[in-house]
This record gives sequence, structure tokens and C-alpha cells, in this order.
Amino acid sequence: MKRKTRLLFVIENAAYGGGEKVFFQLIRGLPADRFELFCASLPRGRFYEEVRGRCRFLPLDLTCRLDLRNIRRLKDLMLEHGIDIAHSQGARADFYCAFAAAAAGVKAVSTVAMPVEGFDVGFLKKRIYKLLNSLAEKKISRFITVSKSLAAALVEGHKIPAPKVDLVPNPVDLAEFDPGNFDAGPVIEKFSLRGRLVLGALGRLEWQKGYPCLIEALRLMLETEPELRKKLVCLVAGAGSLGAALGKQAAAAGLSDNIVFCGEISSGRDFLGALDIFLMPSLLEGQPLALLEAMAMGKAIVSTDIPGIRETAANGAEALLVPPGDARRLAEAVLGLLHDAPRAAKLGRNARKKAAGFGLTEYIERHAALYSTLFGQEGHG
Repeated sequence: MKRKTRLLFVIENAAYGGGEKVFFQLIRGLPADRFELFCASLPRGRFYEEVRGRCRFLPLDLTCRLDLRNIRRLKDLMLEHGIDIAHSQGARADFYCAFAAAAAGVKAVSTVAMPVEGFDVGFLKKRIYKLLNSLAEKKISRFITVSKSLAAALVEGHKIPAPKVDLVPNPVDLAEFDPGNFDAGPVIEKFSLRGRLVLGALGRLEWQKGYPCLIEALRLMLETEPELRKKLVCLVAGAGSLGAALGKQAAAAGLSDNIVFCGEISSGRDFLGALDIFLMPSLLEGQPLALLEAMAMGKAIVSTDIPGIRETAANGAEALLVPPGDARRLAEAVLGLLHDAPRAAKLGRNARKKAAGFGLTEYIERHAALYSTLFGQEGHG
């Protein structure tokens, strides 16, 4: 009888983002009769609480920018626990995991949701990141990416052989995000939303998310239709390095009563349930989980027309897409939906149908098949 594949997930876990969420879904969903699961990451926070009872948790701090001792630490963990495959996500985790796996004779898998060229760092740091990433890529057996544009970037830009790149779009749990399966009451009460038109955005407060454009769009909306000032509110859920700057921008624009920075939230489903329109003004995305979740909830969506988004929701069918960074077009699209409830409802219905194509079951099955293929190549039995 073939023994279980010993699978190690490696992720930084400095904050709870899309990478942490999909790794949790894999750890929760992979069949226990085929896989023995381990996870190496920072032992605190939401991700740690979610996975520690579902796998063998191996505390590992990867938050230091460059600590080569982590290669040795990871290698020792792999050898100690007889790991067959190490699956990492995030540039820092990829770097350490790739070199550790090579030293331990372990197959390395990397999920690439955002290539290093998209990082918001200075010229010199980006050059260093690209160099370290290119060295790590040579030691990785397979790459998983979430969109066609990212797959093309790896093959054409990073010169990774196409057979080593697997396209597996991000998943959404349709049962969890069923439009009838949420309790928005606490969100409505906490932020005094009764009787108001509620817009909302969900994501880290970082440059890629385009929130300065969202704030400017809100200002333009209220300038165009001042009567909305007492009725319209926008919730922004998430935390990040731009929190203070965004708060100052909103206050300077006179939006203190119309935009609420909610911080981290415990339930994306209940937050989305409180919204009339979901906004995603991103400048750069792989394939955002928050978009898929809003689609599954049947929400009317206004977002930006960038590759990771347009592959998921088509303009005019499942969402309204506007040019990134164009606050006026964003404001016009939102106002249009606020005044056209039937169109908003139709977009939401279409989005829910489209979300069904990104099911969690298929996502887990495709990963399990990939792991089994790699494990079989080792000749274990």
C-alpha cells in the first residue's frame, strides 16, 4: 500500500491575506487518507488558529528580510519530518523553501499570485528581489498560478518552461458565500447602516488596492450629487501600511461621515452581506479572492479593468470595469448602478453564476492530483 504523501506548506503569515486563506482551504480539504500535512509559518494570528489543529504545525519566523539561517532551519525540518513535497507562497517563503528543499532532496512547489516585479519597492530593492527570485525559481519543480496573465508572465518574462506552470484559478466556497447564508446584522448595527446606501471594499491597505482613487471617486460622487451626503457610506475593511495616510486623505476630502475604515474583520461573508455595491479599485492583482467572494454573494460589482480581474468578471456581464486610477469613471459607474437597481441586480445574478466555475472542490482536487504526480515521480511506494 502506498504511504501518505508528506506535504509541507510554507508561508510567512505576517498578515492574513489570500495566500493564507487558500492554504487553509487546502489544509482543511485535502484527503486525510492520502496526505499527511505539515505547516511552517509564524505561530500567531488567524491563520495559525485556523490550521494548527488540522496539521502538524512547525513554528518558523520568515519575517526578517534576509536571514539565510532560515534555509538551514527549513531543511532540517524537512529532513526531520520526512517531507516529500514543500509548497510555498510569497516571494520570501519561496526563496527559503526552494533552497531548503533542494538541500533536503524535496520537491518544491510555488504558488505565484503576484510576481516580484509587482512589488512596491525602490529600484535597488526590486533588482535584489528579482535576482533572489530568479535563483529560487531554478530550484522549484512546479509553479501554480491563478490567472492566464500570470502564467504568461512566468513563461515569457521569467523564462520558466511552460510544462512546469499549472494554471489553477483561486477558489470560492459557494456554500460558505451563499447569498442566503450570512448574518449582516452585527455589521449593520456596528456601523449604523440602516437606511443608508452602502458601498464596500475588502483588502489590504496597500498601494496595489488603489484606495486613494476610491476616496477621490467618493468625493466626486458627493460633489455631483450632494443629496447623497447623508445617505451614502463606504466601508473599507482591511489593514495595512497606508491606513493613516488614507484616513488623512478622506478627512481632507470632507468624507469623515461617508467612509469608514473598519480594520480587520472576522467574517468576510457577513461584511459583504451588508453591502449594496462591492468596489475593487485595484491597480494590480493576481486573482483576488475578495472579488470571487463578492461574486458568490451575488453582489453588484464595480472594479478596475486589469488582467487578474477581467479574466474573472467580464465588463458589462458580471461587473462594471473601469480604467485603473480613473476616479471619475469609477464615480460614474457607481452612481449609474445606484440609480439602476435592475441592472445592479442582474450583474449580481450573473456574478453568482460565474462564481460557480471557481469551485473549491475542483481546486482541492487539482492540487491533490499535482502533488500525487510529483510524489509518484520520486518512486515512493
